[in-house]
Amino acid sequence: MNTNKQGFTLIELLICMAIISILMTIATISYNGIRSYWAVEETRTALYTGFFTAKNQAFISGKSTVICPSSDGINCLTAPIWQHGWIIFLDNNKNREIDAGDSTIFKQSALSDGIILKSNQGRPRVVFQANGSNGGTNATFTLCSNSNPNHAKSIIISNTARIRTAPINVIVAEQICI
Repeated sequence: MNTNKQGFTLIELLICMAIISILMTIATISYNGIRSYWAVEETRTALYTGFFTAKNQAFISGKSTVICPSSDGINCLTAPIWQHGWIIFLDNNKNREIDAGDSTIFKQSALSDGIILKSNQGRPRVVFQANGSNGGTNATFTLCSNSNPNHAKSIIISNTARIRTAPINVIVAEQICI
């Protein structure tokens, strides 16, 4: 009688598949968290770059430069919603609107799905003066991923055009981001 067994039993195979599915679930959750974090960081970097570009252009050209939210890359939005993209332009007549005589410097396309970027209600656009300062009051931007409010950030630009990032309370982020 030959009692040599080869292969797995059905129960061993089911246990192995259950362990693999648990590990895959954990890996997927971790991957989505990392992806959410890097999407927020990529947007923060793009916004910082936009601010620095607008500030430098204002200083170099000696004219006001405006950065404003835009969904079409041509006109400024009146709402403080920035995830559809933004434009930077030289404002020759200082009316804070893009006109025929104004030069568009940069167009940012829409952000990754799930990324939310809003400015405070009173500052739907940021204007840099010829000396490089930011006209008006401080502008505060809320940046987050609707899939993970733990990665939310607040980006503040002061009147002197100093930019800083600050964490946001998770409860506040959940109200804004989801």
